[in-house]
Amino acid sequence: MKKLAQQVAAQGADIRPAKEDEITTAEQALQIQFSPEYKAYLSEFGLIASGATEINGLGVPVTSHLNILSAIQPLRDGKDYPEHAVPLCDIGDGYYYLYDNQQRKILTWSMISGVVETSNESLEGFLLRTVFDVK
Repeated sequence: MKKLAQQVAAQGADIRPAKEDEITTAEQALQIQFSPEYKAYLSEFGLIASGATEINGLGVPVTSHLNILSAIQPLRDGKDYPEHAVPLCDIGDGYYYLYDNQQRKILTWSMISGVVETSNESLEGFLLRTVFDVK
């Protein structure tokens, strides 16, 4: 996540690194084991906000719309929500980018249709492209 950290610093993006106990508590509450890649994102950044782009995570109160614990609840009621996934961001019109901790893949998911696309892009690559338009 070195390249992402450089972009966060260069662009002055807002981050809220999560503490280890927040990460553990979230895993227990969601009954998901986070991948090493996702844990690294949470501990180093927590979440990322830059301009109009907001990436969910931890490091903010549970009541925040950016906290994965509150963001995931209504999504789990949608069609075939992936068991090991966490929301990354709202794309609009009922579509979301998710990170599947078991497959370690980025998913495009719809509240109505379920998973509509699976990407082989890494979490860091996705974040660089989505937040900073860097490939």
